[in-house]
Amino acid sequence: MSNYLFCGCAHVGIMTGDVQKCVDFYCKNLGFRPYYAGKIGPMPLTFVENGGLVVEFIAAGEAKPGGAVDHIALEVQGIEAFVEDLRAKGVEVGPIGSSPDFFPNGFKNVFFTGPAGEKLELVEY
Repeated sequence: MSNYLFCGCAHVGIMTGDVQKCVDFYCKNLGFRPYYAGKIGPMPLTFVENGGLVVEFIAAGEAKPGGAVDHIALEVQGIEAFVEDLRAKGVEVGPIGSSPDFFPNGFKNVFFTGPAGEKLELVEY
């Protein structure tokens, strides 16, 4: 039995030059509602939600070459044990970060790359 739990998709992060335009589009056309907004350092982040799907809009000036989707975040419990297990399996995982003042109870997260080059994030709220 592992000391961690995979909880599902936490959010999908999308790079954009116009956060408000994206929020308006998702809320007016797709039934999303504002979920959370804040900054990590100088970077503004705005989240919208619908039916359990959370989309994060990252104020980045422009979409990245190859597409606007920046990362897929997977919610976990026991992030330290999860990362330890991944590293034991040979997965290169970055350092665990934390932001105690973002979201009501803060969060811990870590980024790594999937086999197709996709950027993945583990997040524990």
